[in-house]
Amino acid sequence: MKNIILLIILFSIKGYSQNIDKLRIDSLITAIEVNNQDIGSISIFKNNKEVYSRTFGEINIKALQKTPDLKYHIGSVSKMISATLIFKLVDEKEISLNDTLFSFFPDIPNSKKITIKNLLEHTSGLQNFVIKENNSQWLTEKATQKEIIEEITKQGVAFQPGKKVFYSNSAYYLLTKIVESKYNSSYSTILEEKIIKPLKLKNFASFHHHNYNNIAPSYRYENGWKKVKDFYFENVIGVGDIASTMYDTNVFISQLFAGKIISTISLEKMVPADESFFGRGLIDLSFGGNILFGHYGDTYGSHSIVLFDIKNKTAISLVVNGERLSKDDFVYYLLNILYKNKRKQSERQIDGMHAELYTGTYSSVELPFKLKLSYGDQFLKAEVIGDSSFTLDKIGENKFEYFPAGIIMEFNPSEKKMLMIQRGQKYQFTRDR
Repeated sequence: MKNIILLIILFSIKGYSQNIDKLRIDSLITAIEVNNQDIGSISIFKNNKEVYSRTFGEINIKALQKTPDLKYHIGSVSKMISATLIFKLVDEKEISLNDTLFSFFPDIPNSKKITIKNLLEHTSGLQNFVIKENNSQWLTEKATQKEIIEEITKQGVAFQPGKKVFYSNSAYYLLTKIVESKYNSSYSTILEEKIIKPLKLKNFASFHHHNYNNIAPSYRYENGWKKVKDFYFENVIGVGDIASTMYDTNVFISQLFAGKIISTISLEKMVPADESFFGRGLIDLSFGGNILFGHYGDTYGSHSIVLFDIKNKTAISLVVNGERLSKDDFVYYLLNILYKNKRKQSERQIDGMHAELYTGTYSSVELPFKLKLSYGDQFLKAEVIGDSSFTLDKIGENKFEYFPAGIIMEFNPSEKKMLMIQRGQKYQFTRDR
């Protein structure tokens, strides 16, 4: 593992150009492949055209044959598509974001208060039907819609609508059923009519679609790659079932931001507002001051991320269906290649005098550990005490980032406070006196 990280660092320290540096990306992926770290596929678009693509790791699995139409499960990236279908209904004036769940599922707790907007932005208070009584594997076997709705109802709500943010698979399951109800059709048929045909997607499908085949299995490394038993994907239609090539996911997100699927007004509502992590179907996945929107997805064995850079009209789709190096780390190294020269190393560093404003030990009443901030090699570094440290990039005044874990730290030195934001969750820390 140390060897691959060293190789990646070497490949990432050179400058960025406006063109995609295919050789350096190839070098990164070759290092991952040769060291048997990941299996998967990647596609990069620039100005709506594919400028880079590669499948990797299949050389380490004799039974896995790469073909141009080999699809991958994209997990919760499916939620981005389901949210788009909701906004198509909004554009068609069939629903309003302020409509309540009561019109569709009156027996769901708080249904008179929970709006479609709440469902989209994870503020409904509904929980996670994927885990049933501490059993996170129950959806690997077929379940009925009745069983799933009963589980959502039984779990109830964790908070009142709009009071907190909690990532909710249950909310998106209900959104999918609302889409089916309003169009009076199955999700796969709606997807075909509203997304697949208009965008001319050849390898993009939901569970019951005729093209839901030739899908790469998922693997786990246990002294060699072994197949993972994944979801029975009918259980998570519209929540995590869609299978696609990375080319087609890039077509989708490129056309979404080009205004070819929903109205500009609706797209603006999908995008996270201000510094929010979750929007209404899109997530803020910005990196080093570069604004990126998209979504990530995880099944039991497949891990994906789709990103779009509006300013540079760049789309990136990555799926890892055999993971030893995490997709987050993979994307971090990739984005370093693409963006490093846009933010010089000196812009990400701080000097020792400024570092004194932040260094010290921090604690939070919300979390059971202390966080130590130190200074070295002209970078601010953080560690959970007793664990390994990680390097923070400066991205603004009193603001630092660790992209692989989705962490942003905002400091208020005069009050000895630090706000840590991770995947939309916020935790207040105080520097020990």
